[in-house]
Amino acid sequence: MRIVKVLVLFMGVLIVVGIGLVAYGLSLDKNADDPKTTSVSPATPSVPLAGDAVSSNSAPVVPSVSLSAFGDIAVDMAPGEKLVSYSRQGNDVTLHIEGDEGNASRLVIVSIEKKKVLGRILLGSSAQ
Repeated sequence: MRIVKVLVLFMGVLIVVGIGLVAYGLSLDKNADDPKTTSVSPATPSVPLAGDAVSSNSAPVVPSVSLSAFGDIAVDMAPGEKLVSYSRQGNDVTLHIEGDEGNASRLVIVSIEKKKVLGRILLGSSAQ
């Protein structure tokens, strides 16, 4: 009978110590930086998505891999055309080019590695 009393007392002490540890863990600062976890910010698209408002104060997307020097690549543009936007994926660059009044819109895909235009995608009703 004496052993049962000792075991009950020992388990009671373990319960009290366990509750104390739980209370201590809950009282710790939850906003402290945890070195085990790292936060990764989502990638911001370099071209606005359809329906998104374009803000002029947004920071430009910086590519994570730097490019080596590649020289000049000629892309033909008619008078009055302008470069609206561009995006880079690896060694390929997509240029969005529009005419005077927003007509004759096209996408030009350029390979930086091969130093040439890979192809064009014509946008609008004249492309059909």
